[in-house]
Amino acid sequence: MPPRRCYAGSMGSPSQHGTASLTPSVASHSFKLLLSSACVLAGVTHMAFGLLFYQALVAPMMWVNVGSVLAYIVAASLLRQDRVGLAMFLMIAEVAAHAILAVVAVGWESGFHYYLLIAIPVYLANQVNKWPFKIAFASTIAVAYLLLDWYWRKAPPYFLMSSDTLAYLHRFNLATTIALLSGLTVLYVHLITQAEERLHELATTDTLTGLMNRRSILTALEHEQALRERKPHPCAILLVDIDHFKRINDSYGHNMGDWALQAVADVLKAGIRDMDFVARWGGEEFLIILPFADTQTALPVAERLRTGIADLRIPTKDQEISLTATLGLTELQANEPADAAIQRADAALYKGKHDGRNQIVVSPIGLVTN
Repeated sequence: MPPRRCYAGSMGSPSQHGTASLTPSVASHSFKLLLSSACVLAGVTHMAFGLLFYQALVAPMMWVNVGSVLAYIVAASLLRQDRVGLAMFLMIAEVAAHAILAVVAVGWESGFHYYLLIAIPVYLANQVNKWPFKIAFASTIAVAYLLLDWYWRKAPPYFLMSSDTLAYLHRFNLATTIALLSGLTVLYVHLITQAEERLHELATTDTLTGLMNRRSILTALEHEQALRERKPHPCAILLVDIDHFKRINDSYGHNMGDWALQAVADVLKAGIRDMDFVARWGGEEFLIILPFADTQTALPVAERLRTGIADLRIPTKDQEISLTATLGLTELQANEPADAAIQRADAALYKGKHDGRNQIVVSPIGLVTN
């Protein structure tokens, strides 16, 4: 007699066994990590700027960069306190203020105005602040940029720097701007791709069990039928239903019912081939498609799944819950609608329920009991 399998899983919430989701806490953590890294990089950059302005005898801008470093230290502290919105505002405000003061101090040719162009899309794209505030703040930065362009492009700076130093600053600031915008583009493309993948996952996956959902397995079945039209081959369909599932929900609660569904789903996933498809069909029913398998080939698979479910033991406070399942097996016929084959498997399953459960019924051939 094969050993019993005790399904312990995780003792957390049953929903944790479903498809992993990008929860707000996970997204917030990733965003905070990104901002924290930006604080470190910006702080180091402003220390370098401060040293450069010190050597160029532009003392006011040296102290401005000291203030910038302090601003990023404060922003990092706010991030540790989960005050992400305020930290984001402080960082963007620092970028804008530093850019404006640097252009006024050493001139348009220094290239510090480029950072204003970064601040606008970054602040508009952040998911922390509200849209009215984002639009108002971004508009203020845009107006500041236009005013700088209108007046300070040709106005003499307050502090004169050598042409070589200005050329170095311009090239550095332009290269940094291009690198930042390129990095942001890659980041947003990555986020969009992740969102699309997540939406596809939500549309095709049962969140509780991690199996395919009804829609996605019907699509897979349609694809299988199209393949069979080009290259005929057998395809078995197996419908699985947990016996007395309502009794589990009524006696032990819906959380324990969820555990049972997840345990059965794990058995089904482990008991089929990579080319096969398994889905939660609805409630406590599961549908399995076995390409290149007729009923004779699929029958041992069905028996392995039935015994695997019967071997499960789900612990409760007082005892262990045992499970059984009834299975209906049929074979997809040539030019047959998928619904007809599924209905035939369902009729076989219903016969097994009527005749005592915990068995496999092959349609239209006969019966295999435990």
